[in-house]
Amino acid sequence: MPKIADKARTARRDQIIAAAAGCFARAGYHATTMADIAETAGVSKGTPYLYFPGKEALFIALYEEWDCGLAARVDAAVGGLAEPARRSPRTVLAAVAAAIAAHVTDNPRTCRVLMEATTLAAYEPAIAAKVQAANAASLDQLTGLFTAGIAAGQWPAGTDPALRARLFIAGLYGLMSQWHTAPGSFCLDAAMAAVAGTGGAGPGEQRRDAEQKGDGT
Repeated sequence: MPKIADKARTARRDQIIAAAAGCFARAGYHATTMADIAETAGVSKGTPYLYFPGKEALFIALYEEWDCGLAARVDAAVGGLAEPARRSPRTVLAAVAAAIAAHVTDNPRTCRVLMEATTLAAYEPAIAAKVQAANAASLDQLTGLFTAGIAAGQWPAGTDPALRARLFIAGLYGLMSQWHTAPGSFCLDAAMAAVAGTGGAGPGEQRRDAEQKGDGT
């Protein structure tokens, strides 16, 4: 019985989170009320409070689910690379960009809702803490990747890895914003590949990539 009860509770929690995502997508964070979420979920007004203390906690739960799903997708993409590609920071970066593009296109409504998180972070301390932690982790991982790539000669010597990581993140967020503003106006996967430096490469980059493939770096 406890296992059945746990499954039912988890299912109801997921139902409420999905309803919240729908409400946030339609009306935005500030205009949405817990009563709206309860009505959309088809539950009593007090039910959401059995799972979440308030709207902010619901938004954070949605953010965390998205973040965990994205992390799992990126890990799977990188883990699926064959040797020697897995040892190439440039190839790993391309896999990361492709995984992010796939996660965005597979979950467009949730992504659109969470694009608001950066704005909310300026006013909601708990949301700000989640956004800052996620950004810091991404920046740290990407800085390490660019550092390894510079050492391997895949990016020019003298490149600032932390700055390059920030520019990469900014490019991804900018593309996501444009993609949601005008859905279908461009191929998100190809655009993110270009930001990663693997799409639309110039002759010098193409020659360097060919050389790296030849020597296994």
